[in-house]
Amino acid sequence: MKPVFALLLLVAGPALAEDASPPPVLNFPMDAGTATPILGRQVLDQAGKAAGRIVDVLVDQNGHARAAVIDTGGFLGLGQRRIAVSWRAVRFNPADGSITLLMPADAITAAPEYKPAAAPVVIASPPHP
Repeated sequence: MKPVFALLLLVAGPALAEDASPPPVLNFPMDAGTATPILGRQVLDQAGKAAGRIVDVLVDQNGHARAAVIDTGGFLGLGQRRIAVSWRAVRFNPADGSITLLMPADAITAAPEYKPAAAPVVIASPPHP
């Protein structure tokens, strides 16, 4: 559990900064052992409401996380779909262990469905103020 908490602190640290500029995305190699603790975890939208669960992490050829695949919508598996969300829009809160997407519920609902066989369509990061 300590390595998981350390990973969350490492990833979430920039999200806790006080300035209005978005925190930098940490580019460290990710493997199955690094991603496993967040798979299946619930994610919240900007308003703090349940938005879905992380089911996969898309990485580039260097092993750097680029997107999170989220199961969203539906009830008891009916109407559920997967979307790919930019890694820059995913925030980890070490204080309560929550994972939040920096996007409103309507953007999550309107996001195109992610299909593994197709080239992924990743939702862009929220606009920078």
